[in-house]
Amino acid sequence: MEKELVIDIKGLKKSFGTTEVLRGIDLELYKGENLVILGKSGAGKSVLIKCIVKLEDPTEGSLKVFGEDILTLSQEDELNSYRRRVGFLFQGGALYDAMTVEENLRFPLDRLPEKPSEEDIQQRIDEALENVGLEDTR
Repeated sequence: MEKELVIDIKGLKKSFGTTEVLRGIDLELYKGENLVILGKSGAGKSVLIKCIVKLEDPTEGSLKVFGEDILTLSQEDELNSYRRRVGFLFQGGALYDAMTVEENLRFPLDRLPEKPSEEDIQQRIDEALENVGLEDTR
């Protein structure tokens, strides 16, 4: 019985300006396997994960998850559907640094199977910000 390939990465590179963070990553992950990404600070762990969930676009290379080329996903509904199937955990609690505080709070609410109304989402965001004294940080 052939194992199902879940993640297939070939030659993945990511640069920010002249700084090359990922330098040709090759990775295959099969169904039933667990993967832990370890490395010193600045090694590119978070950047790799952000590429896998398409929060960052790689500079070069191919990235397939569940047999689908995720680099071609562009419509929000396609991305939301894909991201519901992928889970990841940062070392500590983390926010997506490319998003505002409000966008970080909205992110999980937009992906609930029974998405709340826009009014309910805004009320939850307002309440969360008020509870921690960050009403002015949208």
